[in-house]
Amino acid sequence: MEITRSGSEPDWLQGEGASDGAVQMENEDFCAVCLNGGDLLCCDRCPRVFHLACHIPGLLSFPAGDWLCSLCRDVLQPELEYDCENTRICGENAPKGLSYGLSPSDQRRCEKLTLLVSCNILSAPFHEPVSLQARHYYQIIRRPMDLSAIRSKLNKRSPLHYYTPDHYVSDICLMFRNCATFNYPDSEVAQAGRSLEAFFQSKLREVFPSQAWPPANDSNSDVRDYRTLRKAGARTASAVPPGRNTVTGRGRGGDL
Repeated sequence: MEITRSGSEPDWLQGEGASDGAVQMENEDFCAVCLNGGDLLCCDRCPRVFHLACHIPGLLSFPAGDWLCSLCRDVLQPELEYDCENTRICGENAPKGLSYGLSPSDQRRCEKLTLLVSCNILSAPFHEPVSLQARHYYQIIRRPMDLSAIRSKLNKRSPLHYYTPDHYVSDICLMFRNCATFNYPDSEVAQAGRSLEAFFQSKLREVFPSQAWPPANDSNSDVRDYRTLRKAGARTASAVPPGRNTVTGRGRGGDL
């Protein structure tokens, strides 16, 4: 495990006893999720680096020794345990009533999928809830969903903690459905949403290879409401999360 500070010279990782001809790995300079610098935790198996809070699950402290991110850690037989809230509450002093929910392996699978989506450059518009200042968004979208809400529901302390992988996948699909409902089909954000959904579906099959998934619940009630408001001339602006603009190049931001 290495900790790097953005702005310094790139770190080079090389295992003990490696030969002179061994391939060296250069870690990235910015957090794989938020693309900002600061004190970053380096994965010992891939170039990605993370803030403790940006990694999924969020970490409570910098680990000692080698460390693997959720994208590299084995979901069935993890090489290490994380110092995270879920690990602590599942210990000897775990509160009663927390035995329900995802199995440990399914929990790790859902965390891996969420981190895969969060690290995708197209995911920026989905990281946080749509701003309350976005006119009419919450009139059109009755069940908002974003990655921060999904992360919260992966926490075993949450009363809304996921109880099955289907429950988790349903929220991911809802997030993309909201994007398709609110944004014009040819808009940059809608196109990003479709591409990100295709990415998620491909990774879903990799992470849950033996599971068949029911088709997404494609309720069109929100679509009808949207069309009604649009005909009335109510829709005047797109929804933009706080501090975000558009998905352009390496930039982060957009609508939901």
